[in-house]
Amino acid sequence: MSTPLEALAHFEIKGAINSVALFGGGHINDTYHVQTSEGDFLIQKVNTQVFRTPEVLEANLTGLFTERSEILVPHVKTKKGQWLLHLQNDVWKMQVFDKDVYAPALATQLDVVHEIGKGFGKFTALSKVYDVSNFEETIPNFHNLKWRLEELDQAIKNNPARRVAEVKRLIDKAKKFNWISEKMEDLVKSGLPPRLCHNDTKIDNILLTKGSNEFKFVIDLDTVGPGYVLYDFGDMMRTLLSPTKENELDESKVQLRVDYLEKIHQAFLNESEHMLSPLEKTSLIFGGLYMTYMIAIRFLADFINGDTYYKVSFPEENMIRARNQFRLLELMEDWSDSHQN
Repeated sequence: MSTPLEALAHFEIKGAINSVALFGGGHINDTYHVQTSEGDFLIQKVNTQVFRTPEVLEANLTGLFTERSEILVPHVKTKKGQWLLHLQNDVWKMQVFDKDVYAPALATQLDVVHEIGKGFGKFTALSKVYDVSNFEETIPNFHNLKWRLEELDQAIKNNPARRVAEVKRLIDKAKKFNWISEKMEDLVKSGLPPRLCHNDTKIDNILLTKGSNEFKFVIDLDTVGPGYVLYDFGDMMRTLLSPTKENELDESKVQLRVDYLEKIHQAFLNESEHMLSPLEKTSLIFGGLYMTYMIAIRFLADFINGDTYYKVSFPEENMIRARNQFRLLELMEDWSDSHQN
């Protein structure tokens, strides 16, 4: 096992290293803030239990940075000219750290919501520049809901952590929303086009300028690859529309802020509408239901399996996460039904 300090020696950076400290609280990778005499950086150890094909991630990053884009956070190459460092069975990558920007943890202002929608809308518009067929999924079946449902069924059947009885109510809810998977299949059959997607549009994967809250960068490019636009818009809905964190203990605090939905919808389309098909535009809101349902399924399956994928800070955390996602999904469904009628 290698350390961040050992890995840093292999990247193209200048100046003396002043400090290296653990940074952020991501579910998957371990990230460290590096301060040097020439500037700041983030170095990240890639979780190869999740990203099992680093060569695909390397190829995708190469494809992304072949075109110059001001909206992608700059990455740092190794001294051998690669985006990923393989060191003692570990995989590392590195990017520039800008002290003048921040990643919002929760959206509490409409101007912030607008900038997040704008940022991911700009990313969607990059599909005009990139050929999606040149990219691969870094995590196979990452947003394949049908496959995720099969994973949940297998978890329930095996019940490895003996937790199924604790979550019977949530399992019943999962079955109730199975129509979402069927509708997605119908959309694809109707001609929903594949696009280059970020595939993880949580609000903290956008960097905003301190003070003005203006959009600056899209970050966390590990999952960039083929997908459907509703994936990216839907995950924005999932992470923006409730004022709560995923592990909120009080379920009653989960809400659906319609004014936030209207704001991200407008901002997103302002940047990307010119290159979206009519079917893509009309399916954006459905993306919120799709992504919220899928994440609920994933949290629930991981709880049943004994918390083998997501990091947890207390024993019931994945169950709480799943419960909150199902509550948000119910609110989205109610709003969507009333809005369509």
